[in-house]
Amino acid sequence: MVKVFWLLKRAEGLSRQAFADWWLNRHAPYIAGRQGSYLAYYSVNLAVEDDSLLPAGTGVASEWDGLAEEVFHSVAAARAALTLPSAPEGRADVLAHVSRFERIIVEEHVILPAPKAP
Repeated sequence: MVKVFWLLKRAEGLSRQAFADWWLNRHAPYIAGRQGSYLAYYSVNLAVEDDSLLPAGTGVASEWDGLAEEVFHSVAAARAALTLPSAPEGRADVLAHVSRFERIIVEEHVILPAPKAP
């Protein structure tokens, strides 16, 4: 498996609500529609406005407005998905809605497995 996290900072002048609407209702369905056969899992995670809801914060506001997690079945599947003919179109869509983005490819080390459904 290959995991890719995409960290996004919304474009200047784009409200949190408009950013969320674009990402959840336009961009994510676009990505899922094109890369779906290569993806094992895909999620979008939007930053909460007030992270003082929970203890152990850093006291520093995050520069990111959210992150997406793409999990691919293999390196070959990730390469195929990220080089689809629609890839430049998807990238252009992101660049029109963000001021900054980063990607990190990770190797997962499970410490506590997810609970099984009852």
